[in-house]
Amino acid sequence: MKQFVTILTLVVTLSTSALAQNNSLESVFILNEGNFNAGNATLTHFETSNSTTSQAVFLTANSTGLGDVGQSLAWINKKIFAVINNSGKVVVIDPDSYAQVGQISLGAFSSPREIVPVSETKAYVTDLYGNKLYIVDLDDYSISSTEIAVGLNPDQMLYTDNYLFVANNGFGADSSIMAIDPSLDQVIDTIYTPSGPAAMHALEDGSILVVCTGYAGDYDDNWQIIDGTARSGGLYQVFPGNPDKDTLLAELPSAGNDLIVDESKGKVYVNAGGIREYDLNTATMAEDTLIKGNFYTMAYDEVSGTLYLGDAKDYSSAGEITTYDGSGNRLSAFSSGIIPGDMLMVYSDMIHTSAEYTVEYSFELYQNYPNPFNPSTTITYSVTKPQQIRLEIFDITGRSIAVLANDFKQVGTHQVRFDASSFASGLYFYKLSTEEGSVIRKMQLIK
Repeated sequence: MKQFVTILTLVVTLSTSALAQNNSLESVFILNEGNFNAGNATLTHFETSNSTTSQAVFLTANSTGLGDVGQSLAWINKKIFAVINNSGKVVVIDPDSYAQVGQISLGAFSSPREIVPVSETKAYVTDLYGNKLYIVDLDDYSISSTEIAVGLNPDQMLYTDNYLFVANNGFGADSSIMAIDPSLDQVIDTIYTPSGPAAMHALEDGSILVVCTGYAGDYDDNWQIIDGTARSGGLYQVFPGNPDKDTLLAELPSAGNDLIVDESKGKVYVNAGGIREYDLNTATMAEDTLIKGNFYTMAYDEVSGTLYLGDAKDYSSAGEITTYDGSGNRLSAFSSGIIPGDMLMVYSDMIHTSAEYTVEYSFELYQNYPNPFNPSTTITYSVTKPQQIRLEIFDITGRSIAVLANDFKQVGTHQVRFDASSFASGLYFYKLSTEEGSVIRKMQLIK
């Protein structure tokens, strides 16, 4: 159930590319799926500076597990968003302390696969079996009542040139990518591909590379594949708005969901019976497999050109991540949790941005005091111009539980006392909203 993760950094400030000059890979987070219905998904943290591996960091920090089937990771607003498929939620994690700082709850019968932001305040989540997208408010992690119907078993997404592209994988039974205009929350185009479109990557010329997994075939009443119903996958290039140019670059009988593209080197890597290499400059797929093996996941450090390949081993004990250079030479290895899935590459400028601009707001929200607290605490905020404000409390699921202020305030510093006598211990959030924007802080109730 793993998939390729598209890392899109969105913060309140403007960030530079993850490949800026003098940039370096600082950390790799591995979301380990765990076993289905076992509730044992974990998060592994590998620090590249000293090659230190820390296992089950979320469990250690929060004294509770992530949930059932870790699906994918995303980096949004300098936080880690972990999609937990069979638990119907997205867990928001502080990358330094590993503490849970929020949660997007999608419902008991949801099957979330990937979250992709399209602005500072808005993201989409695919629902594999619901055949739809959820719309998420990144300020308070609430879900819009509007849902977008898409194709069969939507999985991975790509946001580029102000449009969201959704791969309807269908476990090979679908062969379409839908383009969505986020300003309308509507499907505006359907692109057809070989069977099972999965990971996508936008090229500089505006085209999109997509790896297609292929289709194993239809089954008869005895669960035997019917001859002649299988369909090949491959590496496909689409040109949105210009379908006559769409091209099958390389046909593959079957392929994994992963796709790695290093356009600066003209290299594309796919997981098809081992790691295979496609050359963008010569438009050829290498005949020999670059790295032989049975790999469950792969990721890439474009700064060093290092491949990170995950091996699920026996699918019930610890897996392993092995690194290779661009020529296929083995470099090193480290352990992971059970069934290593998506890997999140965290670069130095994703944490320490050097090209940020600060937006001056006419309001400020301060940390509550005391914190942690029991049973009450004081929340302080200030406004530098008269304006309408709303101060609201949310629980860890994103549900509003109290409105402490909702009126017009004059210039100055204001305080509100929050009494949590009737609430259970746990992590809570308080949000100050104005016409200019909003800010959220967290607080801990301990009884």
